Amino acid sequence: MSSLIGYYSLIFGVGISILVIFFSIKNFNDTQNLDIKVISLVFLQLLFVIISFSGLILSFVNSDFSNETVFNHSHTTKPLFYKISGTWGNHEGSLLLWLLVLTLFIFVFLLKSKNQPNQYRILTLLFQQIIILGFFIFLIQTSNPFNHIFPVPKEGLGLNPILQDPALAIHPPILYLGYVGTSIIFSSALAAVCSNNITKMWASHIKKWVLVSWIFLTLGILLGSIWAYYELGWGGFWFWDPVENVSLMPWFALTTLLHCVLVLEKKLILTSWVVVLSIATFTLSMCGTFLVRSGILNSVHTFANDPERGLYILIFLFILIFLSLFIFLFFHKSKNNNTKTFYLLSKETSILVNNWFMMYFLSVVLIGTIYPIFLEVISSQKISVGPPFFNKLILPFFNSFYDGDGNRS
Repeated sequence: MSSLIGYYSLIFGVGISILVIFFSIKNFNDTQNLDIKVISLVFLQLLFVIISFSGLILSFVNSDFSNETVFNHSHTTKPLFYKISGTWGNHEGSLLLWLLVLTLFIFVFLLKSKNQPNQYRILTLLFQQIIILGFFIFLIQTSNPFNHIFPVPKEGLGLNPILQDPALAIHPPILYLGYVGTSIIFSSALAAVCSNNITKMWASHIKKWVLVSWIFLTLGILLGSIWAYYELGWGGFWFWDPVENVSLMPWFALTTLLHCVLVLEKKLILTSWVVVLSIATFTLSMCGTFLVRSGILNSVHTFANDPERGLYILIFLFILIFLSLFIFLFFHKSKNNNTKTFYLLSKETSILVNNWFMMYFLSVVLIGTIYPIFLEVISSQKISVGPPFFNKLILPFFNSFYDGDGNRS
């Protein structure tokens, strides 16, 4: 019963998403107030996703093995804590959690941005709903967490024993709060570009979302690395595993963006760079989602299932990238010419130098992670890029903390 309610809640959520997009376009020229219908619909959408996610949790708690997801990832003898955490310890459940955070964040955004221009709020809602609708379709079409099994098995297959750990149980929700937070930054940046609203006030407003996303992403990565250290016995708290790397890449971009937004809040400079970083951060988060769920990466914590799922995310990612590049190239108006430039010896210059280092680190991790994939596609050769590559290119910048072998000194 809970699975049925959860599934139909997703269907209703899709319908509401279409309605929100319709009313957002309809109310675009309303310069007074955001239509109360739109905010009510967004809340109703959030409510349906909460009901759906709660239905999946109840299916796990009650060991409802008529649900395929529960059958594949739970067991009657599993402790209650791991039954609940097993809800998001799989591909389908983790994407439903993604969707829950997406709908929660846009609702909170609408409540917290009442002092922002109305067109900017509506555009942010519109771009965010495009992302939400894409995830709704992805869940229902390729990753339905409420698929039914008949006849009903008496026992489930259970959760992978190495995933039954307190740190890993809370690691995905915290990490997703960081990942999904970048979607609000992405939608907000595109909306600000379209409405010509990239100002100090906008920077002060979006800084809060950047900071919250950065905190959660940092905590999520930290918990994951601690788990990998004591559970898998790797050579340190960071072993340059591909899935670790795909979470580190948006962290580099988000850290760079945080510094730039602080500058933009004080001086109206680096506007184009802030927009580019806002787009890049969410793009890297989506790339990580694609790589983890496509089966391309070889890691102990990938969701290597159906490649069609990865193909859907890849197509959706390309649509978002082309949309954002089109908006940036044709709508962005740089305001740097109307402001003073900064001096060579200043905080702004030091932050810019910091940005160059961050982009270098990001490039190294990106190349080291995806180069083996492209090489295998082009030449059918399989190679492994491990710690020696990253240590040689990154650790020289941290000589005061590490010796030449990558160990703490």
